[in-house]
Amino acid sequence: MTGGGAYELSIVVVGYNSRYDLKNCLGSIREHAGPIAVETVVVDNDSVDGSAAFVRQEFPEARLFENGANVGYARAVNQGIRESRGRYVLVLNPDVTVHPGSLGRLVDFMGEHPDAGLAGAKLLNPDGSIQDSCRRFHTFWTLLLRRTMLGRLFPRSRALARYLMRDFDHLKSREVDWLSGACMIARREALADVGLMDERFFMYFEDVDWCYRIWKGGWKVYYVADATMEHAGARESAKPGISRQLLVHVVSLFHFYEKWGNLIYGAKRYWGAIRTAILLASDLVAINGSFFLAYALRSSLKGYLLRPMFGFGLYTRFLIFANIVIVLGFALFGLYGAKSRRQTGADLLLRTLRATLVAAIILMASTYMAAGIGYSRLVVGGFAGLVVVTSTLLRVLLEWFHRIVRAARFDLTRAVIVGTGEAAVRLGGRILAHPELGYDLAGVIETGGSTRQSGFPVLGGLSELPRLVDDQRIGEVIFADPDVSYDRMADFLLNARRSHVDVKMVSGLTAILTQRARIEEFLDLPVISFEREALLRAGAAVKRVLDVVVGGLLLVLWLPFLAVTALVTGASGRGAPLRTVPRAGVGRRPYGMRALKASDDAFRRFVLRHGLARFPAVLNVLRGEMSFVGPAPLEPDATAGLSPRESLRFDARPGIFGLAEVSGASGGSDGDPIALDAYYVQNWTLGGDLALVLKWLILCTTGRCPEGAASGGPAGRVSRPERTGEDA
Repeated sequence: MTGGGAYELSIVVVGYNSRYDLKNCLGSIREHAGPIAVETVVVDNDSVDGSAAFVRQEFPEARLFENGANVGYARAVNQGIRESRGRYVLVLNPDVTVHPGSLGRLVDFMGEHPDAGLAGAKLLNPDGSIQDSCRRFHTFWTLLLRRTMLGRLFPRSRALARYLMRDFDHLKSREVDWLSGACMIARREALADVGLMDERFFMYFEDVDWCYRIWKGGWKVYYVADATMEHAGARESAKPGISRQLLVHVVSLFHFYEKWGNLIYGAKRYWGAIRTAILLASDLVAINGSFFLAYALRSSLKGYLLRPMFGFGLYTRFLIFANIVIVLGFALFGLYGAKSRRQTGADLLLRTLRATLVAAIILMASTYMAAGIGYSRLVVGGFAGLVVVTSTLLRVLLEWFHRIVRAARFDLTRAVIVGTGEAAVRLGGRILAHPELGYDLAGVIETGGSTRQSGFPVLGGLSELPRLVDDQRIGEVIFADPDVSYDRMADFLLNARRSHVDVKMVSGLTAILTQRARIEEFLDLPVISFEREALLRAGAAVKRVLDVVVGGLLLVLWLPFLAVTALVTGASGRGAPLRTVPRAGVGRRPYGMRALKASDDAFRRFVLRHGLARFPAVLNVLRGEMSFVGPAPLEPDATAGLSPRESLRFDARPGIFGLAEVSGASGGSDGDPIALDAYYVQNWTLGGDLALVLKWLILCTTGRCPEGAASGGPAGRVSRPERTGEDA
């Protein structure tokens, strides 16, 4: 956010099909700017009435920014503020007409009241009467009066009059809870502390939220009686009947109370337990529904099978037992609780499959121990298979619905970053770049140990963090300053246990910690213990056996495609369909990786996007030079200069695809691929490989396989190791 230039005041006006209003508004600014240096910034939200062309022609002194779509009022206001250069910023609706002396009076008032974060002029209706432009914050009763028929039944309600502040003299300036967004002047220092408008509010309630945050940030909001402007517009959402504006207003209302309401905040603090209850209910539906379906399918086959089918009543005890065993199995395999929050569809399917397999073995054994009752093994087996499918599908549907909710900017985790240095700013930028993670970044906390950077609201100091957690409705605290002592973090963690806030720490220790690191007691001292690396000895042997078995099957399936490729490349006059490119394998030993030639552009794009270009490397897998999953294969010349941790990649066979590539293609990571490859080697598990295979198959099936992937392009130390199937 820029500012502090030669202008005393920047005026930001957002227009949407507002040509007539802009004529009056900008004309009054031009006429009544007075002696103060004023710049006008107009942001047009894709108007179709010629507003932008009109402003460009009639008001060339205004700086005009045209959006290609209606991005919403709050976002457009923020755009204008970022482009403005004045000491103060005045946000005006296009249907506001400036009266003589009012701009100068607002600027003078801000100078006279250094505690003023926001202030607003007295607004008049076209007939000269005073508008209700300043309000007290909502209560449940005032919401009912404003948004239901009760307001018409009780038009003189004392609560409504108090909310609209009709109980004070509007000819006198005073502090107020919040102001109408039609006219608000902001101090840049206050905006640096609390941030700009919240862009989740497309329209309406962005002014209430802004004022609320100004008060929470330690600033004040003022109504300035001796600065007068005329506001012609009537709020569309206040008109009787159902309209689009009313629906937008209601959505914004929900956004505000989802963000600041005590009831919803309380529910969020126990969201882990609520989420587990929802998943448990979903699994119980899947378990019992699967059993009824399995029983129905077995009953439909009784005319074709020799064994008799017992009545459903005999399965009642078995079904109760099955519910208990499967739910316990799901719990043991991490399908509830904190671990389940980070699972993708592939992870979920694998965990469900393993948990159900263990439960099925127990259930099968129980059928043999049931005295005098011959449970159908076909029912039990089909039931187990259906549980895997139905429970996974229901969970995927719940996750899909949750993504829709978050895409609408609901159920966001309000987070704060501890630190204002480079690491904190970089982390904040990544959070903002990934809205699908569902974070609402409230701001940063100064620690005194890092250089302050701009770009994010500074909420306070480290000593204020416990108070800010409750005051700002924080759900997650992320420590990103290496200078914060472990003692201070430990003290906060103790408080966090009572306040139900999640805590993350960005630390250099992650470079050495693996999933096999654990805290244990040694000589009466807490120590971190590291187990041996995952891909040594037994782990490598298991991985190799799977590579050979799967590689042999894929080679048979690949031969017809190789024949087609040979015909295409032969017809193009490019010779054999395969070529060999040099790569560095285990222990940096060089080998020749098989790569696919592709001639026609359309054919080349097809084989690349669907992962078919990688198939020749199956030959390297069978020869023991590569694996299906592993670090990216590097050129021999690119192996020099790697750090000891980066050189971990040479402890494992290079992969046809790997963690860095799958994570990047699915949007799950924008981190360093070299570091991700090292992490993979340190944390290898068979389940992890299976999850990566499933994710990779999904990418290939949907045509989203990265083109910079595995068969022979340059693969040096770049932003993402290349594995391309194109000719070098």
